Amino acid sequence: MARRRRERTTKKRTVWAVHEWERAWELAMRRIDGAPAVVTGQEAYHHALDMLDRGFAEGDRFQFELGLVILMDCCSEAINRGDCWQWWWNG
Repeated sequence: MARRRRERTTKKRTVWAVHEWERAWELAMRRIDGAPAVVTGQEAYHHALDMLDRGFAEGDRFQFELGLVILMDCCSEAINRGDCWQWWWNG
């Protein structure tokens, strides 16, 4: 019986520079700061926060970006339903 080599696949991580992490956190914090209860009460919102934290702690850009997308979706859905206004925009 011939042995077959199994190919190992590894996660290819794209490394962000410090200014990219700062920009991403700035974007997230704009949504988080002052978020109304209609947004913070969503289960997906809390999952997004966990993903942001975990992604940052592990240096996992993909996880962080996914958390950011979920966070932004939670905000957008609440606004589109008319439950709140766009609190992070200062004009």
